[in-house]
Formats: sequence, structure tokens, C-alpha cells
Amino acid sequence: MQYATEFRVDVKTREQAAYEALRSAIIQGRWAEGEPLVGSRIAEELGVSRITVANAFKRLSAEGFIRLVPHKEAIVAPLDAADIRQIYLMRAELEALSARESATYATESDIADLTSINDELGVAESSAEPDLRHLRGIDIYFHRRLRRISRMPLLISTLDNLADRGEGYRARLLDVRFLVIPTARRHVPIIAALERRDAAAAASAMHLHVTEGLDAFMEVLNRD
Repeated sequence: MQYATEFRVDVKTREQAAYEALRSAIIQGRWAEGEPLVGSRIAEELGVSRITVANAFKRLSAEGFIRLVPHKEAIVAPLDAADIRQIYLMRAELEALSARESATYATESDIADLTSINDELGVAESSAEPDLRHLRGIDIYFHRRLRRISRMPLLISTLDNLADRGEGYRARLLDVRFLVIPTARRHVPIIAALERRDAAAAASAMHLHVTEGLDAFMEVLNRD
């Protein structure tokens, strides 16, 4: 199964497709922090107008992925310790809430799906030369699938956005140092709690899972 989104425009509306392609590229770390995003070059690569790219920039700026700079169009949002801490503290609490709710609603099919995704992650990480981008894609898919079990659409959309912003930071800060690499064993306690329908344990396991990422961020930022 292919999880990573290619940097291209598909058959959706051109503006939406341009927005999604840019968002995915930023999340995956295609550009470094503070790197300029040249609208004319991106428009040519995607095969869309500069106005379409400019509109995508506005959406991405509102979501915190880029910053609009006068006379320089846009830059990838710089790494900011306070932003990272805020994102991960919010995620830890909200992901715990999502896991707690999911423990109530998870069906055998849901758990089977999560187990299958996690098994795929285990296979991918055990290969001779693991592809970090592929591992990250599976990990993202696992968490997105888990959130949807909660049956809380507003919570899901909020967490998806927070997680995507975190991924952009993680790709540029942790992945380049091979820290907190996605691994199947870190998901096992979460799945086990869902199987037992243990809402408190699911919330606790998820909270710990997210805060481990925050601790890694803070260690690197403090060291740098």
C-alpha cells in the first residue's frame, strides 16, 4: 500500500489539489525551515496558475505551515520551540481523549484494521534498509485510522491538523537525526487497551506515546 502523497496535481479542483500537494510536501520535509517558496516555480511544476498557488499559500499560512512575507511571497514556517511544545501538549491531551472514546466504540473490524496497519509497519521497519518516509506514512495512517473510531468529527479534524503541523517539524528536526523513528511496538499498548475496551488505559498509552515525541523535540532544541 502506498501512503506518501506525491507532489503533483490530480483530478480534484486545481486549487484544492495544489493546496494538498503543497501541504503534503511541507509535512514530508521537502523544504527546509525558512526556505522560500517561489510561487511561479511551484505553479509551473504543478501545472496551475500563480493565483491558484497564491490562494493555497493563504490557506497554508492560516494553518501555520508557512509564513507570508512581504515581497518574498512565502517561506516554510521556521522551527519554533514554543509552537512545537504547544502543538504536542495539545495533541497529548486530545489524542488521549480520542483514544478514550475509541475504546468505547472500537469494533472487531476496527481493531483488525489497526493491527494490520501496525503489522505492516513492523514488516517495513524490519527490512534491511528501512525507508523512513514509508515508515512515517504508515504511522500517520495508523493514527488517522484510530482517530476516526472515536466518532467525534470536530476532534478528528482538529487532531489531523495538529498532527500534520507536528509532522512538518518532525521531518525537519527528528527524522534527519533518526530520532523517535516510527516503530510497531510503540502502538502495541494502545491496540491492547482497545481490545480490552479499557478506556483509561487507552488514553494513558496514547498520552505517553505523544509526549515521548515532545520529549525528543525538547531535547534536540535545548541541545541545539
